[in-house]
Amino acid sequence: MSHEIMIETIKAELAHVDALALQSIWQIIDKSKKKPMASPPFSGRSAPVPVKARSSSDGRSSFVDENLTLDEYERLSPKERGELQRRLKKRNHLWLGEKFSELRAAWLVVVNGEVFAWGKSLDDLPLAPENVELSRRTGKFPFVFINDIYLAIEESVFAWHATTDLEDFYPTLPVTLGLDSNVIEMIGDFDTGAFPTFADYDFLRAQDLIKPEAGDYYEFSSHLSQSYKCVGKRLRLQLSLKAGEVYALETKIYCVPDWHKSPFVKINPDRVALIGRGLLLKLKPMVLLNFKERQSEIMDSATTVPVLPKIAKQKKRASRSRRRR
Repeated sequence: MSHEIMIETIKAELAHVDALALQSIWQIIDKSKKKPMASPPFSGRSAPVPVKARSSSDGRSSFVDENLTLDEYERLSPKERGELQRRLKKRNHLWLGEKFSELRAAWLVVVNGEVFAWGKSLDDLPLAPENVELSRRTGKFPFVFINDIYLAIEESVFAWHATTDLEDFYPTLPVTLGLDSNVIEMIGDFDTGAFPTFADYDFLRAQDLIKPEAGDYYEFSSHLSQSYKCVGKRLRLQLSLKAGEVYALETKIYCVPDWHKSPFVKINPDRVALIGRGLLLKLKPMVLLNFKERQSEIMDSATTVPVLPKIAKQKKRASRSRRRR
């Protein structure tokens, strides 16, 4: 049956239906159109339609806790915001697991016990400005949750760069981080076992690259059997070749407060950043890891350009520089 014939048939069948029945039919049609959207949630487009939480009566868990107002959330200290997130994840562990699995989502935004928005990539995870915008529209500050799978770091230590194991080394990459005209150069450990990039929150704040914001939302996760909290910040990152070519993008860096107490320094106490493979997958540079010389080389199509001298010497300079700051 063609689309046109189907419409005419439906019209004919409904010709003698009373108003109450028509209203019921319309409610069914309207409900069928309400599906969650996987687009960036607060980009100025129409708001995604909420996905209602399952009630316990159907055998599924329900979301616990009410959203705060923006004013209430702003009055919380960073430590209190972190504790709020820890409590929310613990109390709603089953519900979050169901939603992440059901939607195959990387992140969820929850308002009034409903999934307000979600996404399949951390690239469009809402940060502080989007959270503030949503709270002003809804009157509630959103709960934001990241699927732990997307923050996972594979527990392997057989790389290079002086670590607590004398026979072990981590490869490193020199990166430039910037915000407006303020830029710093730093050397981070390169870990293909991690997708996101993590950095020392307090170090970046001391360099005036990041600052606390009203809509900052702290996520809890764990690494090497130790928990940590982090907050996403947008920064411009670039890798540079001596030949002049530059690989650059604006990206999210997951900044970890109390970095020196976090699991990220268990293996390398001098580490200031852990560079994940996600950045390299976007920038698509050619990187040569020279295990014999313990050097990292970023290559262009014509030449191989060494960008790091021996790792141990570079790291000592970076460590001394950080202590001076």
